[in-house]
Amino acid sequence: MLTVLIKILGIFAIIVVGYIATKTNIITKESESSMVNLLILVTTPCMAFSSIVSKELDSSISEKIILVLLVSLAYFIIMPILVLPLGKIFTHTPKEDVGVLMAIMVAANAGFMGFPITKAIFGDHFFFLIVVQNIILNIYLFGIAVLQMNYGSESKFDIKSIIKSVMNPCVVVSLIAMVILFTGIKMPEPVMDITGMLGNVTTPLSMIIVGMRLANSKFDSVLKNRDLIIASLFNVLIAPLCAFLMVNWLPFLTDDVKLLIIWASAFPCAVIIAGLAAKEGRNATLVSEGIALTTLLSLITLPIAATILTSLYLH
Repeated sequence: MLTVLIKILGIFAIIVVGYIATKTNIITKESESSMVNLLILVTTPCMAFSSIVSKELDSSISEKIILVLLVSLAYFIIMPILVLPLGKIFTHTPKEDVGVLMAIMVAANAGFMGFPITKAIFGDHFFFLIVVQNIILNIYLFGIAVLQMNYGSESKFDIKSIIKSVMNPCVVVSLIAMVILFTGIKMPEPVMDITGMLGNVTTPLSMIIVGMRLANSKFDSVLKNRDLIIASLFNVLIAPLCAFLMVNWLPFLTDDVKLLIIWASAFPCAVIIAGLAAKEGRNATLVSEGIALTTLLSLITLPIAATILTSLYLH
């Protein structure tokens, strides 16, 4: 348990570095978009590719892949339905923004933050599983979350643009890596070395970006928004509790799959939701505030979640 806490503190220390570097203008605000592009288009896909292709496929791994995909799909169908009636509690929010708050409640940053933190804390096996989970997460983010944000509006659902968005570089690379894994193709050692080295950049880079975002966030208005605080607390506390109640009692799930599903739900609001909100003409500012607040809260909740899950499922 102490080892887990030490690893988490080490990762979060990099967030502090990013925060201080931004506040002291060592890193400029304008450089964030380039760093995010490097993360999303290069280092994270390399990290995912290296993790999947380096796996040795057996019946156990194949079963876990199927279970993670199916349980994740069930989670992202059940949760949006579960939060739908809860929209009535947001009495201080304009009707057109209620759907945005519901998306904040469910969307989890299990890719951008989840990949590097999972690899650092739980190791390669759980990182492999969260890469698999991320395939379903992307379907939720670019499909169901868009529907949530348009709750109560008359916006049309464009299936073609949804499919195009779902097939982002990380998902495409993950699917290609899955094909390589299941066909037994052996990749040349230089390819594995290069993707492995680039993938290792993901953890410090992503944590520095999180620190930058916190440094550029204005928390004065956020802390006055009662409904946003409720939605954010649901995201980091109630959502993982719901995941626990969904999977802990299922006898056909192994402990590592249970841990992964709960852990993946414990991350703060996904960064991509802000971009999707802007694209859909929803309140992107509100989403950005939700991302900042849930990320700040996760600095407390993620170490607690990791410690509890380790004691419950890793013996």
